[in-house]
Amino acid sequence: MIIKKVGGKLGFTLIELMIAIVIMVILTMTAYAPYNYYQNKAKLKVTAREISQLLYESRNMAVNWSVSWSWNLSIWVYFDNSELENNKIKVLSYPYDIDNINFTYIESEEAKLIKTLTLKKWIQIDDLDWKNNLLFVFDTISWDIKYYTWTGLTRNTLVEDEIPISFSYKWSSSPNLSKTINYFSKTNIIDY
Repeated sequence: MIIKKVGGKLGFTLIELMIAIVIMVILTMTAYAPYNYYQNKAKLKVTAREISQLLYESRNMAVNWSVSWSWNLSIWVYFDNSELENNKIKVLSYPYDIDNINFTYIESEEAKLIKTLTLKKWIQIDDLDWKNNLLFVFDTISWDIKYYTWTGLTRNTLVEDEIPISFSYKWSSSPNLSKTINYFSKTNIIDY
């Protein structure tokens, strides 16, 4: 660049300053795009860890409560894929067996909300094994794990060995910005 002397002072021309600003903007944008992409991928990895940890904690809570406190509470982990609740996962405790519960409302007077996991901003649950909702029941008395979905008042018991839970960043269909957790029901192992 040529520094011109104008009126006894050194300075740049307006065109030279505009070119320098444009170059800085281009460099900033090329650095920001990959950073933003990797930041969103990291949010998905953190979400996968949070969901798997929540399922492990819930199972351990059911087992430990039956041994140490004998409260006979079952722990329920409720995934809802509705428009309003698709970024929240609720952990509830119930004093009854699953067969005695009316499935009209998951949250009733008997239920105690233990924990709510709110997913990171812009991350939502896309698919719950092709269902609208999914309920993991960790039974304290028998130490069994049962899986349910329902439509209206009809309860469906899942018997699959593998239960996929898919979530993504801003409803992305790209495999890079979506993730699936596979819960293996027979072994209580989560693969992400």
